[in-house]
Amino acid sequence: MSTPLQSLPNNACEPRAQGGEGSKPSLSIVIPAYNVAPYIEAAVLSALRQTLHDIEVIVVDDGSTDATSVIVQSLVDKLKDPRLLVIRQENGGLSAARNAGIRAARGEFIGLLDGDDIWLPGKAVLHIEVMVVDPMIGITFSHSEYLTEKGERTGHLLLAGNPRPSLHEMIRRNHFGNGSTVVARRACFREAGLFRKELRSCEDYEMWRRILWLTSYSAILVPKPLTLYRRRESSLSFNATKFVSYADQAMEILRRDMPHVPERIFRAGHAEHYRIAAWKALSSGHRGDAFNLLRRAVALRPLLFFTDWRAFGAAVGLVLPALAREHFTAAAKALQKDRSKITPLEGI
Repeated sequence: MSTPLQSLPNNACEPRAQGGEGSKPSLSIVIPAYNVAPYIEAAVLSALRQTLHDIEVIVVDDGSTDATSVIVQSLVDKLKDPRLLVIRQENGGLSAARNAGIRAARGEFIGLLDGDDIWLPGKAVLHIEVMVVDPMIGITFSHSEYLTEKGERTGHLLLAGNPRPSLHEMIRRNHFGNGSTVVARRACFREAGLFRKELRSCEDYEMWRRILWLTSYSAILVPKPLTLYRRRESSLSFNATKFVSYADQAMEILRRDMPHVPERIFRAGHAEHYRIAAWKALSSGHRGDAFNLLRRAVALRPLLFFTDWRAFGAAVGLVLPALAREHFTAAAKALQKDRSKITPLEGI
């Protein structure tokens, strides 16, 4: 069960290690951090260096066992910025870390930034401007640019698929792209509850759809690449079984809680999860898993190869040798880069 925000106890998380007592900020940026020592400083600094100064930055150290805690504490000691707050807790997973940050947040708006990603300086102000103009917009999201693991900007964009997705469109596909693009009203979590801790993957997929289902708020794109999304080598060690297990669980929750949504919408969304899992399995060298996942996707949506070029690309990748597959992937990325020219990176 998800927990409504208004019912949470005041002592639901550990006290802030640092922070000011002034007026409430407009925006709270929540940064869940678990074993992200090489990246956490860049994430925190990108949040603090937003052109919108009326913010607080809440780092939730989710029981890290590497140097994450030391690095975060050194930033607190060095910067002495009252906007920087720290929560430390035993490891509970991404959902539990985000929930702790949301509970502690004081802002009317709450932004999510994973501990290995980066916000560009103008992101906060652009999101807040959109939401202030229209009080019925509950969620804003943006395009993203890929980073290498070392933090080098690639120029390749992860483009959001729909500028104003409906609930049905969001069930069919995750139009937000990744977990670091979203800024939401605090009221969304108050009305719909927090992230489900039992979901260790697909938790954001379920959360954003629950908000669109249970509240009157809508979601809208801020059409600029404002998030830098890091692609880490460790992500290549993909566990298809775990991902699919959580995807199945998330879809089961949606089917149970949204009985008026047509089954064909759920089947399309379920097929999309299997399509994503197939591509990840193929990228990590698990060709057998990829084949089985694509077969499951097509069973749910028989015309998938004809309606989704990404599924067709995964199928081609299965039959091509490695060298040809790399060439095919490079060509697809080049095509995506050409498309990205519609939203230039300059001046952000």
